[in-house]
Amino acid sequence: MIKMICPIIAGILLLSACQSSEPNKASEVKSTSERPQQTVEMKKDGTFPYPNLLAETDQSYSLLVIGGQEGQTPIEDDQKVRKAATNILGLPTLEMVEKIYPKLPIEHKSAYILFDNNGVIHQSKNLKELKSFLEKNPLN
Repeated sequence: MIKMICPIIAGILLLSACQSSEPNKASEVKSTSERPQQTVEMKKDGTFPYPNLLAETDQSYSLLVIGGQEGQTPIEDDQKVRKAATNILGLPTLEMVEKIYPKLPIEHKSAYILFDNNGVIHQSKNLKELKSFLEKNPLN
């Protein structure tokens, strides 16, 4: 019994420690760019409520794709998008996204939502808008 409890407690402690770590000054300076930020209800401590959607570093984006893009090649095969967005999550319906991420503001039924390491930075209703944003806002 103790053999099972110890790893569970250790795992919970590790997860809570990772969630409460604060970013260092260098990443704060780089993340204060002039990109338009959309408002998402933050937790009381000022963190984004869904850290699994955020980009891992300030040199990449993370992408949430809502809805099926029928007649298009998979988004993962698009080199421009793949170069900028290291993490891509696709969910088939808006209803599913609203159940999983109820505090996430979604503007379109079929959408591409782009995240940096702080929160939502862009939403577009089609791939062309997303690519245009990525071209205008490259990560260096």
